[in-house]
Amino acid sequence: MNTTTRVQIMNCEAVRVLTLDDVESRNSLSEELARELLGALALAVTDPSVRSVLLTGRGKAFCAGGNLKQFTHADEPLDRYVGRVIRELYTPLALAMHRFKKPLIAAVNGAAVGAGVGLALCADVVLAASSAYFVLPFVPVLGAVPDMGTSWLVPRLIGQPRAVGLLLTGERLSADDAHAAGLIWKALPDTELESAALTLAESLGALPMDALQRTKLALAAARHNSFEEQLELERELQMASFGSDEFREGLAAWREDRRPNFRSRWR
Repeated sequence: MNTTTRVQIMNCEAVRVLTLDDVESRNSLSEELARELLGALALAVTDPSVRSVLLTGRGKAFCAGGNLKQFTHADEPLDRYVGRVIRELYTPLALAMHRFKKPLIAAVNGAAVGAGVGLALCADVVLAASSAYFVLPFVPVLGAVPDMGTSWLVPRLIGQPRAVGLLLTGERLSADDAHAAGLIWKALPDTELESAALTLAESLGALPMDALQRTKLALAAARHNSFEEQLELERELQMASFGSDEFREGLAAWREDRRPNFRSRWR
């Protein structure tokens, strides 16, 4: 296991586990933690031995959002400092996760607050411990606006009326309620989160990689495509899939009544 200052990196077979480990700040997104997480993601996406990535936190929080203590001790005007940190770190981090080529799973072990909600939702699949919760205190508590992509992600996941309610009231959403609302995929007993998340990461890492990347591309394009444009994109991507070694293996496995053995490598 390689340990950086605020992000622990560990391999479990073909799964790269990234653990936010700044318990004193409740894993808040300080400059240092955001920079280390960006670096860890960059290493994982280029490492051919890594087939999926699992992001979680240590302690009672997944991520407490922006590091307000660091913000208020900046050596430049606060507005300029926050603008620079968002431009140089938060935005690249959100985009790196949103565009990540390999399966990216977030296991929310505890509180996800503010930008910490965005950090979780930038993953492909989000699991949460039953004791975890999600809260967006930007407007009612801080007099600020949502960041880390939350103003874009939350309405698309749970709909505009619920998103507006959460963002304006700052009401806490339990893991079970987050699941019921469609914000996350599953809420699990605390004792099952780690093993379930690792099992999921392993299973997603075994998927045919080109098909997975094409599916992620299609889902991303669907957010702005018309229905007709999406149908044409599906046609193009399906042609590429049907002409691939992955599909030939899948078809052979179907004919032979066996599980497919996808051996494609990440490119």
